[in-house]
Amino acid sequence: MGNYEIALCIGVVAPLFMFAVLAFFGHRIGKPTSGWVAVLGVLASLGCATYVLLGWLSATDKAALMATTGYDWVVLNLFGNEMPIEFKVKLDGLTVMMYFMVTLVSTCIFVFSIGYMAGHSDEVDGQCKFHRFFCYLSLFEFSMLGLLISSSIFFLFVFWELVGLCSYLLIGFYFDKKFASNAAMKAFITNRVGDFGFLLGLMLVFVFLQTFDLDQAAANFRHQYATNSGIFAADIDILGWHISGMGLATLMGIGLFCGAMGKSAQFPLHVWLPDAMAGPTPVSALIHAATMVAAGVYLVARVFRLLTPDAQFFIAVIGCITLTITALIAIVQVDIKKVLAYSTLSQLGYMIFGMGVGAWPAALFHLITHAFFKAMMFLGSGQVIEGCHHVQDMRKMGGLRKKMPVTCWTFFIGVLAIAGFGIPGTHFGLGGFFSKDEVLAVAYERTYNWEDRFGGHGKDDGHGVGDAHSAAPREDDLILRSGKVILASGQVHDEHGSEEHDADEHGAESSHGESVPHGAAGHDSGHGGHHDDPVLAGIAAQQHKIPKWMFWLPIIIAYVTPFYMMRCWWMTFMGKPRDEEVHHHAHESPLMWAPLIVLAIGTVAASYMMFRPQLGEAAVIASDAPLVVAVDGEVPAKAQHELLGLSHDKAKDPHGALIGIVGFAWVVGMGLAILIYRNGLELAERIKRLPFVGFIHMCLTQKLFFDHIYDTVLVGGTRVILSGASNLFDILVVDGIANLLGRGTVRIAEFSGNIMDTGGVDGLVDAIAESTQGAGEMVRQPQTGKIRNYILFGTTGAVLVLAAIIAVVMS
Repeated sequence: MGNYEIALCIGVVAPLFMFAVLAFFGHRIGKPTSGWVAVLGVLASLGCATYVLLGWLSATDKAALMATTGYDWVVLNLFGNEMPIEFKVKLDGLTVMMYFMVTLVSTCIFVFSIGYMAGHSDEVDGQCKFHRFFCYLSLFEFSMLGLLISSSIFFLFVFWELVGLCSYLLIGFYFDKKFASNAAMKAFITNRVGDFGFLLGLMLVFVFLQTFDLDQAAANFRHQYATNSGIFAADIDILGWHISGMGLATLMGIGLFCGAMGKSAQFPLHVWLPDAMAGPTPVSALIHAATMVAAGVYLVARVFRLLTPDAQFFIAVIGCITLTITALIAIVQVDIKKVLAYSTLSQLGYMIFGMGVGAWPAALFHLITHAFFKAMMFLGSGQVIEGCHHVQDMRKMGGLRKKMPVTCWTFFIGVLAIAGFGIPGTHFGLGGFFSKDEVLAVAYERTYNWEDRFGGHGKDDGHGVGDAHSAAPREDDLILRSGKVILASGQVHDEHGSEEHDADEHGAESSHGESVPHGAAGHDSGHGGHHDDPVLAGIAAQQHKIPKWMFWLPIIIAYVTPFYMMRCWWMTFMGKPRDEEVHHHAHESPLMWAPLIVLAIGTVAASYMMFRPQLGEAAVIASDAPLVVAVDGEVPAKAQHELLGLSHDKAKDPHGALIGIVGFAWVVGMGLAILIYRNGLELAERIKRLPFVGFIHMCLTQKLFFDHIYDTVLVGGTRVILSGASNLFDILVVDGIANLLGRGTVRIAEFSGNIMDTGGVDGLVDAIAESTQGAGEMVRQPQTGKIRNYILFGTTGAVLVLAAIIAVVMS
């Protein structure tokens, strides 16, 4: 195990050590010292992450640094073959970037929590909650970091469940409040539904791929696809459904994705996340930014090589639905934390949608940028709530920019980042301007410029998508209808242009006019296939062309997002105060706004491609899935940089129409919000009273009735079914057993009373009494009361005694 792997392990163990210290000694340490103890643990993790990150960025040969070091935990015997379950440390670009992001954001949240929780740590049942809060936070951090470094999907699942447990503890931290405990239970149960699917997918991996190691599983998956063996040759019946080959592989991928549906709160399991606002605000920042919801997207990235085209399409559909409905619900929210919660759901939908359409690094890039600005906005909302004496209703706020200037303008930076602020055609922008629009660029190609490999429809050919032996990449696999090939960041190169007509001999020209070897963007006669990075650009010959609605809905939401975020910021900080008491008490604390500044800097730095090339490199190495075109051999560093970076003249999407559609969406959305709310809430109230608008507003206020449907159909239906089943069980089983026992007891009582008691015990007692009475009668007979009788009896007795004495003497 090298220095970098050791550093990653130390970073994982440090929060666990602080968890143990606080669990045993936290009540003695007290506050705020117990909070700083937890900060020391996460700072140690951040130091390890920084050490690994700097080493990774300075390395010229990252392939030499990559390592998967592990130790056997247990060895199973599966079908006569030994299958070791190992704890492995995964060191690659994705691990390094995610590890650093999680520790940096978490450090800011930990520091913020010390100031925030100082006024929220009242004792419950004689137990101080302050040290317990940081105890849970430390365990949460340990669980997330352990998840990130795990190369074994088994241990990833173990840490996955630990993350779920910690989220339950933190969401329900105010356990003395009914709504908090209900929200924690709702989150826990909803995630268990997703984890059931995850466990099903894990079982299929175990049975058919015969390994829990992610890299080995991908290699086995690829080999089985190429040889039409293993899972692709399986034929099973599940609950009466006949599933075979590609269908079973798709089921495995969807099962694994179900775990992400729960953790990342994707439709239809999205209902738990808004209710998670019942926990302390730092918990909301941690769950909604850097840890729990990020875990779902990270899982999809790790198992991407095990996803069939149908599984990826399913993921894209789920992501598209989620990003749409949650963004619409966010428009009408009046609780500042609920707005941020639904915006998180929508942005997670973008990430999952990006994974589904194949924009692997773009989705992860959006995850990282989102982590910074969403954590910053959640902490900013916590500053507002704390400063306004726990008021969360934005209708009671307004005019807070003068009372909370740092919070106001750092929050505004977050609004710009999530809105996709930037100037199209340049590198001037924040957050979503780069990451989210990369997802849309790939979606554009998958919608309008895609040529399906099998007759344009991707029909099942007896092997699911096609015969395994016909799956070798063909020369025109990556040729789009426009005659262009999309590269990493949505750049397009004309295969028929004068600059690239000789790509087969000299390599494809990069966007800067430099030659990119065949390992990056051309053909390799030795392997008979392309070497473009399909994971990076979303190109796989077997992928299906996505329907137009899946492209246009994210485009529409690109306008909705800046509207509801600007509405949130304007109602909170701008205009005139709408509640003088709230405005009078508003204030901000330096200990709480210092992390906001750090996260604001992180938002800007992450936006300007701080992590994007590293994610691209990770994608190049990860693009060996059997159902996408592989990258064979090493890509030279310079060519890789050209492939993975954004060109200066095509920083956004290559299509001018798309630039025009989404490039200034932030202007339209934010401008409309200012127009409606610049003079307060009057115009919005008048709009809301319009007949059709009022109906829509009512539906959105009721969260499109998802909670009502679940409460009525699922919870209520389950309650009715279980109630009926329990009543039936009570009547047939419990009552039957009780009646049987009762009748048996009666029979035993009858035997005991009539036979044993009457005939035995009473008979014996009566016999003794009768014998005693008879003996008494016999003894009583001589007692006549007459003197002559007594003289007679005495004389007779004396004679008899004398006779006896004589007889003895004579003998």
